[in-house]
Amino acid sequence: METETNKEIEETIEEVFEGDEEESDEPKETLQEISKIKMPKEQAKEEWKKYCDVLKRRKEKFLKVMKDAYYQMKEGKELIDIYKIMSEVGLNENNLPKLAIVRADAKECIFEKKDAGAGIFGFSSRYNQINYKDAVELPQNTFKIHWERVENSSWNIKEKSVKTRVPIVPIELMPEGDLSGYYILWETNNWQPIPEARDPLLLKRISENLFAILGSWDVTELEQSIIRGGK
Repeated sequence: METETNKEIEETIEEVFEGDEEESDEPKETLQEISKIKMPKEQAKEEWKKYCDVLKRRKEKFLKVMKDAYYQMKEGKELIDIYKIMSEVGLNENNLPKLAIVRADAKECIFEKKDAGAGIFGFSSRYNQINYKDAVELPQNTFKIHWERVENSSWNIKEKSVKTRVPIVPIELMPEGDLSGYYILWETNNWQPIPEARDPLLLKRISENLFAILGSWDVTELEQSIIRGGK
């Protein structure tokens, strides 16, 4: 369940960036078409300075989120709201997410379905259990679906958890330091041990739902082979 602080952050971000993107009921087909939050560098720099100043006097979490968001845009980065992106792109023909997101150092991404069209993306740990550390949790009604239930059960969700392999970050986009501080967002054809990974994005997390885009790439045949063997 979202905290009041999280709601406050989301409402503030929506007010500041309202009108930046045109809304559409049409589903997004690829990561190239997803909604992005962007601003000219100089404008973002001025806004960033304002939040740097106010944070000398105040400590509210949403103020730091806004400062970090403007910092990324003043550096020329575009932002995405993962809640919005997942809702826009939606589910595939098997009623599983078309997109996957997980920490960049993970070998496998696990998606666990939650009631009321919610879900959580984590990575596999011992015994193929989901690791919730730094997970990306989607709120209720992200997906317009009531997950299919196990036969003769109104409670247990059918195939509650699914997993997939994670793409490799190419050397030209490899960030400094540990990959655990970054995320990969990519499109999957289906959730199986070795799906095709297309047009991944390397992301830096700003808040629960806001990420900065650091770069994108095409997965090569060699990378697919390494993914297949467990990166």
